Amino acid sequence: MPANTELITKESAAFAPRAGRKQAPALRIAFLVWQTAVYLALTVFLLEAFFYFARVGDSEHTRPDRKVGYKLFANKRITQRKEGFGCFKLNSFGMQNDEVPVAKAPGVFRVAVFGDSYVEALHVPRKSNFLSVIEERLRKETGRPVEVLNFGVSNYSVAQDYLRYQTLGRQFKPDLVVQTFRVEEIGKLLPVNTTNLLFIRPVYFADYDGHIKYDDTCVRNYYLSREGKRMLATDWLREYSRIWGVIGLMRENWASFSETVKPAMSLLKGGAAAPAATFTLPTDETRKNYANCYWYMMDAQLAAFARDCRADGAQFMLLRTPMIRPGMHELTDNPTETALLDKTARKLNVPLLNLDQDYRSFVGVTTDDGTNFSAGGHFTAPMHRWVGERVAAFLLQEQVLEARTAGK
Repeated sequence: MPANTELITKESAAFAPRAGRKQAPALRIAFLVWQTAVYLALTVFLLEAFFYFARVGDSEHTRPDRKVGYKLFANKRITQRKEGFGCFKLNSFGMQNDEVPVAKAPGVFRVAVFGDSYVEALHVPRKSNFLSVIEERLRKETGRPVEVLNFGVSNYSVAQDYLRYQTLGRQFKPDLVVQTFRVEEIGKLLPVNTTNLLFIRPVYFADYDGHIKYDDTCVRNYYLSREGKRMLATDWLREYSRIWGVIGLMRENWASFSETVKPAMSLLKGGAAAPAATFTLPTDETRKNYANCYWYMMDAQLAAFARDCRADGAQFMLLRTPMIRPGMHELTDNPTETALLDKTARKLNVPLLNLDQDYRSFVGVTTDDGTNFSAGGHFTAPMHRWVGERVAAFLLQEQVLEARTAGK
């Protein structure tokens, strides 16, 4: 074979497709997938960082809990803009409180306050809520170290407050436990089947001898439901992802928008107009009968709570606060509930401060123009100041701090 022919043959063989080169398209696809994943991860990271520094998507503050129904996230920053503005970090115990050691320092008088969103106070800066006002006033007036701990959680019932004391509060060894009891608190006494996490409540049923029994049927049913499983599956995202928080807010707004436009869409499609949704408050007679019928359960829960506190060396106190319903400007009243609470306080021999009555006397009217209550019905900063000053004055007048010191 001629030399030039042999050379051409070798060169042709060098440039001929090899078996391995058939994988080049697959490698390119793999590289594109990897590149897309990297860009997507970078985009998510940058968006999360942007939302974090912009304080967006921070409103998710409760997580599932099979014992209490739900509780606050621990160590999570919360930003709330719906009613006023509040931005703070929950402490490592899941409390709307500055970090506090479990062990109480010598000489410290420790107050533990339990209740719902009125106590939790996500709508004002932490230093402006009534618990901070109490702490500041007691420290100033007594010259003693005082700690007021916030165990409030949105929409909690008395049963959940009692459970929160058992599972968390008692380890802090408070000297005084304050159970906040807002007007219409008895409305949270019975179990409710719902798909809303903030309405999932275990209950304490009671017999007429005052024995209580824990029942978590509604809690178990919720976590077996589709919505409950979704909340459990997305718990990590709700805690750490601001993007997920924004998505959750968008879903909430879309659901509200859909309900608003649904009647109009029905008309456009030629259908009949949907009947307008109506909401009527229970009559005074209905509320009176309900309170009288079920108070024995509330009475038994408060008695058990007070007994546990005394066994732990703490004094127990009841604080009744005024309330307006969200979207309304009229103060809510329930004389039957007030009378029954007063009767229970006397039977248990515990202090009761009725700020609902004091507030009505103070303002002289039963309406609010937004000065003291937000649109959603929560205390504004001036109202927190008013409540805190009166609670502190009551404790000083009753010499609670001095009595506890003498008792020790």
